[in-house]
Amino acid sequence: MKLSPPTRPSEPLAASGLIPPAVGRSAAPPGRSRRFGARWWYALLVLLPTLLVAGYYSFYAADLYESEARFQVRNRGGGGANPMDIAGGRTGAMAGIFTNASRPATEESRAVAAWIDSHAAVTALRRELDLVEIWRRPEADQLSMLWWDEPQLEWLLWYFRRRVNISFDPETGVMTLRVLSFRPGDSQLLAQQVLRLSEELVNTFSARSIADTLRVAHDDLAKAERRVVAAREALIAFREREQAFDPQRSATGAVETIGRLEAQLTQSRAELQERRAFMRADNPQIQVLNNRIAALQQQIATERSRVTRGEERLTQQVAGYERLELERMLADRELASATASLESARSDALRQQVFIMRVADPQLPEWPRYPRATFNTFTVFVSLSVLFGIGWLLVVSAREHAS
Repeated sequence: MKLSPPTRPSEPLAASGLIPPAVGRSAAPPGRSRRFGARWWYALLVLLPTLLVAGYYSFYAADLYESEARFQVRNRGGGGANPMDIAGGRTGAMAGIFTNASRPATEESRAVAAWIDSHAAVTALRRELDLVEIWRRPEADQLSMLWWDEPQLEWLLWYFRRRVNISFDPETGVMTLRVLSFRPGDSQLLAQQVLRLSEELVNTFSARSIADTLRVAHDDLAKAERRVVAAREALIAFREREQAFDPQRSATGAVETIGRLEAQLTQSRAELQERRAFMRADNPQIQVLNNRIAALQQQIATERSRVTRGEERLTQQVAGYERLELERMLADRELASATASLESARSDALRQQVFIMRVADPQLPEWPRYPRATFNTFTVFVSLSVLFGIGWLLVVSAREHAS
């Protein structure tokens, strides 16, 4: 019997007997199976982690309270010295220092920020507070709490950096301190302690800077004082040895006396020559003049012996005294200069002094700012979706390239 082909276009070829029935029933389209696999993997890799994160933040995560403080590290700025301050002496200079406007200290601010983020701050805080107890409160959950009862310094520093944050704005010079804990009072107390220790650190900077600045000035002043004392002692020893308070003045008086005696001797000799011209040698007036001349010569010899001490001449004595007097004058001038330098160094040290100016004290938080459940859940969802999309595109591209 001869079979006829199908009479309708819609009639399957299997009905005509030309194609086996099994071949006529084809499987589901490949696109549908791929879409089902993508949905299954999307639910497993994206939706399920998102639900777990949402459940954790909504029902299990502990509340975190944030206490914030703002402050500036400043120093007493100022330009050159005011002439009126110089004329007014120390009082005017001190007044000029405190009237100069302060300015932000950028280097000191960065140093404070680095100190707060270091193990030194953790060690200092542990002497004041029990950090382990603060971050292991009963209301804390197992994931966000400090995991160790007796943590090592490195692990405690790692957790400390997660709960204490310091930021610095170079434009305004304002530093912002944020502290997180599981209780409002703990956050405020910890922020206050960090701020207090920062002030002590800045005061240490100031004290060290002042000490370094004044140390050299004090050394110069002590050296000048020793020089003045040595010069005065040398001058006193010279006067005691020479038995003369002012050899220069004594020598001047002795020279003047010798000069007057020599003038009188010259005058007496002239009178003697004059009277010998018309008087006999045994005249009493001639004898008187001879006696006067002899007396003047003796007195001149005595005065000359007074200004001569053995082998030491008057010029050498006066030269030695002048050297000692010059050394004393130079020592006095050096002492005056060292004293002025010390006052100037003290003014400069006060001008360079740094301090912390509190802009906002740590507040007592009233509601938990963290964890932000909606934001964190949405962030996880978007991140996983983007990663899943990129991964799925890579898988599809690899399959098409393989086929």
